[in-house]
Amino acid sequence: MKYFLVDMERNYNSPPDIIDWHQKINVRDITPERAGNIQDWTQVRIDNGDTAIFLDILDAPGFLLSPMVYDVIKFYNPYIQYKHIILQDSSAEVIKQYLLPILPTCDCLLPESEIGRGKDEIIYGVIDLEKTRRRPIIKIGGMSNIQIAFRLDLVESILRRGAKGFSLKELEVR
Repeated sequence: MKYFLVDMERNYNSPPDIIDWHQKINVRDITPERAGNIQDWTQVRIDNGDTAIFLDILDAPGFLLSPMVYDVIKFYNPYIQYKHIILQDSSAEVIKQYLLPILPTCDCLLPESEIGRGKDEIIYGVIDLEKTRRRPIIKIGGMSNIQIAFRLDLVESILRRGAKGFSLKELEVR
């Protein structure tokens, strides 16, 4: 069974520039235990709606999914909780909906992994398959920022539907 770290593709030079994320969403609330502190629908402003490229996965400032990717993940795990995030530019000409998955932390990263200095990136990841419980999407614990991994079958389903704007890094599984 294979897992891949999922990040927003950095070759796109104009993803949506979200202005007021931290005023609207406390990152500590993006957990199953505290998700009730986040409204079911939250509108955030973007600065560059007329030039933004709306990718299927955005990873900053939060991990956001397009409705298409959400539909695929929902097929693999219908029990994940989500919050709706509406991106709107100041002129209100551009409005896009994304979904914020509320995932439990999975402490599956093994000591053999190579982690960046500030625990902000996984350079080389080794995960314990048993700790993942073979879930299709996992939020890797012990990191200073959000690190999400998808199972191979989920990645293949998303790619078959033509998703764009994300990169994959294979994790070693033990």
